[in-house]
Amino acid sequence: MSAKRRTRSTKEHVVTSYRPMTHLQFEGARHLHPERLPTKQKEKTASLRIFDVTKNTVDKVQPYAGTIRRLMLSGLKITSVPDSLTCRMLLLERLDLSENMLGDGSLPDSLQALVNLRELNLSGNKFSKVPAKLNKLKNLMRLDVSHNNIESLRGAEKLRRMQVLVVNNNRFTVLFKDLAQMRKLEILDCSCNNIREIGVEIRNLQALKDVNVSDNRITVLPVDIFKLPLLESLKASHNQISKVPNFTIPPQNRHWLSELDLSENVINKFPGLLLTMTKKLYLRANKIKALNWNSMKNVDWQTDQELVVDDNPLKTPPRDVCDCGLKSMLHYLKEVQADVSVYQGIKMFVIGSPESGKTSFVNSLVDNQARLSTELYEKSSGIETYDVEFECTPMSEEDTHLRVLQLSIWDFCGNPFYLSPHYLFLEQPAIVVLTFNMKTYTSESFDKMVGCWFDWMLAKSNKQVVLLVGTNKDKLKLHEAKAVCSEVKTRLSDYLKKQREIIEKKLAAIEKLKNISPTLQDQFKTYTTLLQSKFTVQSEVIMISSAEFIGFDIIRASIEKLANDKKLFPDVLRLIPTFWLDVENYIEEKGSQEIVPVMEWDDYEKEIVGKFGMKHLLKMITQYLHETGKILWFQKYPSLEKYVFLRPSWLFDINKCLFRHDLKEKLNVDVEDAFKSIGINQVKFESLKNEFLSQGIIDKEFLRCLFSQLVPIEETSNFQFILKLLMEGFECGYPVTKVSRTEYDLNVEPDDKGNVKATKFLLPWFRILEEAESVQELWQPLEERRRLVALCKFPKYMPPGMFETLSVRCHRSGHNLRFLSHWNRGIHARHKTLKVQIKISYTQMLDSEGATLRFEMRDEADKDVEETPASAMWGILLPVLIDFEDILQGFSGTLVERLMECPHCRSASFIGEWLTPKETQNMATRPCEACGEQVDTAFLVQPREKKRDDVLFQLAKTRRRRAAITTDPQLPHAARQLANARRVATFVLPPPPSALPPIIEVRLEDNPNLIEKEPDVSEPVVETQVKVKEESPEAENDMAADISQFLGSRFAHMRRDKLNRVEELHLKMLISEDESN
Repeated sequence: MSAKRRTRSTKEHVVTSYRPMTHLQFEGARHLHPERLPTKQKEKTASLRIFDVTKNTVDKVQPYAGTIRRLMLSGLKITSVPDSLTCRMLLLERLDLSENMLGDGSLPDSLQALVNLRELNLSGNKFSKVPAKLNKLKNLMRLDVSHNNIESLRGAEKLRRMQVLVVNNNRFTVLFKDLAQMRKLEILDCSCNNIREIGVEIRNLQALKDVNVSDNRITVLPVDIFKLPLLESLKASHNQISKVPNFTIPPQNRHWLSELDLSENVINKFPGLLLTMTKKLYLRANKIKALNWNSMKNVDWQTDQELVVDDNPLKTPPRDVCDCGLKSMLHYLKEVQADVSVYQGIKMFVIGSPESGKTSFVNSLVDNQARLSTELYEKSSGIETYDVEFECTPMSEEDTHLRVLQLSIWDFCGNPFYLSPHYLFLEQPAIVVLTFNMKTYTSESFDKMVGCWFDWMLAKSNKQVVLLVGTNKDKLKLHEAKAVCSEVKTRLSDYLKKQREIIEKKLAAIEKLKNISPTLQDQFKTYTTLLQSKFTVQSEVIMISSAEFIGFDIIRASIEKLANDKKLFPDVLRLIPTFWLDVENYIEEKGSQEIVPVMEWDDYEKEIVGKFGMKHLLKMITQYLHETGKILWFQKYPSLEKYVFLRPSWLFDINKCLFRHDLKEKLNVDVEDAFKSIGINQVKFESLKNEFLSQGIIDKEFLRCLFSQLVPIEETSNFQFILKLLMEGFECGYPVTKVSRTEYDLNVEPDDKGNVKATKFLLPWFRILEEAESVQELWQPLEERRRLVALCKFPKYMPPGMFETLSVRCHRSGHNLRFLSHWNRGIHARHKTLKVQIKISYTQMLDSEGATLRFEMRDEADKDVEETPASAMWGILLPVLIDFEDILQGFSGTLVERLMECPHCRSASFIGEWLTPKETQNMATRPCEACGEQVDTAFLVQPREKKRDDVLFQLAKTRRRRAAITTDPQLPHAARQLANARRVATFVLPPPPSALPPIIEVRLEDNPNLIEKEPDVSEPVVETQVKVKEESPEAENDMAADISQFLGSRFAHMRRDKLNRVEELHLKMLISEDESN
């Protein structure tokens, strides 16, 4: 409206002679000009718009200032806002200063006092930075600073109530770091800037619904943006996005985006995954050449989804099919797929030190174009997975079959923290790619960049297949790059040669001996196996540049050559039956729908066989799926073999929640409302976090918080299953109890029903405490007492995580140990029934990566009581050693020496023969090579049963505790009958009926495995019974403990809990010639 002069009678109140106020709104108003329609009610002005900010106008506005809630000053071309205009508008909620000429410093100081301001519009001005005064506006919820020259949002980062933020058409290059605290933000428009990346901080913006990042310079969309739980619309067109990352959204968090626009980018691989979460997907004007059936096969055929792929160089499906919509595309691809042969793929593990260019290499290989990952994505955690397909070269000119190699790429984070948890996944068959940065390589860094990774791989298995890749070729001159590769090749050759020399020296030392004992024969065989390594390394280092996409043709050719090598990978590129593919598709679909995609084997077998039949093929199909990375089935690990993981990425995500090198940084979060529902406020969260980071002890509820993104907090049963899986299956920790503010009891006793109820768990991998003084206070006084010491020496390399796993196993009830202390390199425990202490610790060698693991037991019986017999000590130590040997089975490439310490001179001068004890068992003493003393063999190897007086000690103890036992008189006679013949005695313990006492039945029969002496076949088999009268369940447990203790030195696998669980337990032992008692 024009500012014409208004004429009124002199009796009328003149608002202003120049009429600057063109819009007035009153609370409860019925007209814009209430002076024309007088009412009895005194009305208050709530909204005001003016056309100038002259002193006269400002003065006239003052009478209304106390009630104004909305002030509009847009389009006035003003360069500043008078302080007097807003100083009294304390109720102001909305302020519009758009389309002016305001610049830095043009806002009044009184703006800071507008504590009720909810909405501020500064668009279309000349600001180069966000006014610092805005940080005082704590209630500001909507801010528009579009069409300015702003480069940073600093000055508004503390506005935590922000819901709508519009910053388009500015000069931002970095934005999301300043948004991290705006956790209530719902709408974000940052289009038309120079933003290069969307930072990980976006994961904090869980309330986002609408995001517009179009017309920027973004190259990668992070996984976190797709995992925002409330996201409805994402516009990212007109960028430089070349790929959409692989990701998995848990079923409970899955939701539909109404619109996802990725048009006008450079995407070359169809992101079919997005069809599972988007109603309208726009991919117009990219570089997509083909749509993939595997990425679209799970789309609902009755869907109303839209897929726009116009202006792409599509070859499959044809353009006319695409023009007919998504359903036509699905029909076409399904018909084509029916005629396509599928060949078995292979996993490829990519490893390397941090900043080795590993992730850039993976992204370039997957996208088949130059890709450089920023520092943000280089600092990943855990394992990231990618799928890529290679078209293999025909075997001959006559070969017309198109073979496609499916490659499942696992990108291992290079931080040393992950060396232990990632060992589980380093399995064959697979191709391992080791990357190192040629630009930063020096002679001194060989061990860190290359050597240590070969140590890590060789310890797991000596059958690895490795490609060595040097990155950053573009940053070196050609002769410099060749010189680096030549040195690495030479150093690696020397490294492998040194490995062989260590083993050859040990073989030569054994060969020189005149008499080779069974133990040395076993060692000779082990060394020979290590020497016959099938370790395969590409002869030349492959030089690449991810920035210029150089060398990737050689990479592809090398991978294809290895995949075709039937000696290395006999099953790779074999034709897969259609039936197997049906099972694969079913499992993939099921895994994508489950919150916890894990099945126990029995349930898995029942479901798959029930649907497809062919039970005899199930293990073969499951192994195929495991080897190709479709599922995980750890059949070589007893604690995990009964589980099938239908979605590997889920397990990787679970590990990322707990096993992270940046855990301290990761846990710097604000408590969410979901945490408060289980009683975790901010104070308690910080307390539990500090407990975990300092003690390595994690609270059960705190663990629920960490897993909340994968398992809803209200899903108690699923969480309990995961907890059991981690603690028992993966052996991550054991239960403990907090007894005071700073003290913990490392032992949790079961209740009457045998259940352990724990709220806290000690995770050895996070135990950073040093050995406490209390350990030596208990240990040092036993220095001169009877002891047993076994050592496992690793001359070259001790695989990380072995001690931690052993410490968890030692805590199990079967070992009957009560933990006294647990520190970063050792544990100290006391046996629950015998008067002995045990200490297990390891020390690192100073001159190499090797280490020594020490198992030491010391007697602590009262001085006026007979010392604990050596055989009783062996009954405790041997099961621990056998547990450690079981762990060693998973590291077939590890060189280890087993030793026993002389009780006189304390030198490790005897070979550890606990695996092959027979020869030493037949000797009374053996001389120590170091001190010459004759050593009782009871201190070197576990004695035979009933051979020494210590067995009588055990029998006397048993009789005292088991007064209710009555022995059949035939039993001694039966034993005497076996004095001159070797027999097998089988103890059978059936579960007792409620009304009858339990019976231990002893069956004596010929031992068919003996070759030293043939048994007297004419002698009849004797059967006898030992009846035991039981008074209570506690007495039954005592009986089980007695039998376990009595036989433990020979049968390390004997466990008290097995006696309580199994229906019938057979224990076999050899009756030797001199065993007549």
